Amino acid sequence: MNILIIEFKGGIQVKSKKTIALLMTATMLLSTALAGCGGGGDKKPAGEAKEQAITLIVSPSKTLDSSKATDQMSGNAINAFTEGLTRYNNDKPEAAMAESWTTSPDGLKWTFKLRDAEWSDGKKVTANDFEYAWKRLLDPATKSQYATFLYVLKNGRAYYDGKAKAEDIGVKAVDEKTLEVELENPTPYFLELTAFSSLYPLREDIVKAQGDKYGTDISKMVSNGPFTLENFERGSKIQLKKNDKYWDKDTVKLDKVTFQVAEEMNTRYQMFANKQIDGTAITGEHVQKMKDEAAAGKWKAIEGVEPSSFYMAYNIGNGEVNKLLTNANIRLALSVALDREAFVNNVYKRGVVSYGLIPIELRSGDKEFRSMVPEPVKTLNKDPKELFIQGLKELNMDPDPSKHTIRYLPQGSSASDRAFAEFFQAQWKEKIGVNITIDSAADFGDYVTKKEAGQFEIAMAGWGADYNDPMSFIELFASDNGNNNGKFKNAEYDEIVRKLEKEGDQAKRTELYKRAEEIILVEEAGIAPLFYKDRRHFIQNYVEGIQYPSFGGLYELKWTSVEGK
Repeated sequence: MNILIIEFKGGIQVKSKKTIALLMTATMLLSTALAGCGGGGDKKPAGEAKEQAITLIVSPSKTLDSSKATDQMSGNAINAFTEGLTRYNNDKPEAAMAESWTTSPDGLKWTFKLRDAEWSDGKKVTANDFEYAWKRLLDPATKSQYATFLYVLKNGRAYYDGKAKAEDIGVKAVDEKTLEVELENPTPYFLELTAFSSLYPLREDIVKAQGDKYGTDISKMVSNGPFTLENFERGSKIQLKKNDKYWDKDTVKLDKVTFQVAEEMNTRYQMFANKQIDGTAITGEHVQKMKDEAAAGKWKAIEGVEPSSFYMAYNIGNGEVNKLLTNANIRLALSVALDREAFVNNVYKRGVVSYGLIPIELRSGDKEFRSMVPEPVKTLNKDPKELFIQGLKELNMDPDPSKHTIRYLPQGSSASDRAFAEFFQAQWKEKIGVNITIDSAADFGDYVTKKEAGQFEIAMAGWGADYNDPMSFIELFASDNGNNNGKFKNAEYDEIVRKLEKEGDQAKRTELYKRAEEIILVEEAGIAPLFYKDRRHFIQNYVEGIQYPSFGGLYELKWTSVEGK
């Protein structure tokens, strides 16, 4: 799933006194708005339990349509108000809308029995809601970038390619409470897919009534998850309240949830220190300060490693392409020129330096992939300028790198976005001599829109694992994958993805993953690895039970409470 360089991105770059004055005014208004929902919540009459409310920092959500959402923040909200067959609890899929399930001995047929559950408008959650949602995801007319997720279904790919009918797809509502699923091949991570937001149920009547606008007007949406939608201010915040019709409502302690957008790191720190918000991620100069304050008991630090990978994406075939980037040696030169250690340690000041695509802690079978397979870019010992010049000659272009220009698209407009862009700009100018111009993105949502539309030449991108298998990253760069924004294409790579869809032997799968990394990172240099994301969150001492899933959304709040704040 698309993720952000600093967990959540965007922001305003202050350039004048007038801008500073406007920002101060906006900050004061934001502080006033949050005073009741983040620090203390609303008071109830004497004798009643105090309302539990939590406010957490996020970036803007692009859409609340589960079939079309690709970014982590949209998935985060969808996970809060909707629920699939299973739900992640401490990174393990457990029974949710499905009360139980059985599988055939060959692993091809799954039968899910749904529990008694209702949508927020009182109608039953049925197996048809899942069949409709899954077939909608696969329908080419939906233009879902996650359609490839369901190629695991029998005739899933064939339907998407126009070679099968909808009724041929391997998902069927046998009755209101029975969903039968037939897979094309045994898929070791299939159960984990059922916990991902793209496979959550949808009410056909509501989606069809809204058409292309579904996911934008919350007054016309329904929920079957722990919370219901109460307010959606695009680019500002999403507010939810406890869903009294949720099947497991007694487990849910929070009465209200606010996902608040605040993009500058200093603003986040001040709001968190003043208890206007209850949880945030942080980066840059504030990291060590907050860690020290957490060590002193002022608040709690949540640290770890996430199965997420960041890399430089090259636009190779999407829209108007810079001819330079069609050459593998030029792309490899740009990769080799990057001082990853300097960026991670001195600029970003967090994360883990990477020379591979598949991140640490992701498993291939019962073993961590990176413990078995070395990172392929780490041992490269090539002169980036020589590679670049070689590429220019292959393209019959002027061999002087200084005569050429490439554009870089940042992930937003914050001060940190600018600092990152300028670091890469200086690296490529110093090591190669090529000129880099920095494009603009208003915020993370604008960046995603431009990247998906091919309005970029180089852009730093992040992808978080959608399930615990390297396939979550390898399939991303198949030529027919909707999230392959740079349109990388290689026949051998595509063939490897096809083989992985059928291969059940884990040792052979690992070798296929290894070969795919060699192609995408070295031989074709379709992307340039940069770093693996770490988990660096801070929460107030009164927050208990909050989870930070490795797959899907950023927060899992079903088991969270804020008693005693």
